[in-house]
Amino acid sequence: MLYCIDVKTSQVHVLGCPEITRKGKKKNENIIFLERFNNPNDAVIDSKLKGYSEANGCIHCCPSAHTE
Repeated sequence: MLYCIDVKTSQVHVLGCPEITRKGKKKNENIIFLERFNNPNDAVIDSKLKGYSEANGCIHCCPSAHTE
C-alpha cells in the first residue's frame, strides 16, 4: 500500500483515506507522500526516522499502528 503523512497532525494514512481530504475534494497541503510499505507500522517507523517523531497511524485506515 502507499502511505502518506499529514505533517500538521502527524498522522500516517493510506493514500486515499477520506480523513486526509478536507472540505470535499480540496487538496490538503499538509500531506507528504512517504512510499510503499507492506503494513502501516513500517510506514509509522519510517516517518519517525524522517523526523516526524510524533507520527501515529490513522485510527480509520491504519488502526494497527494507532497508539493514541
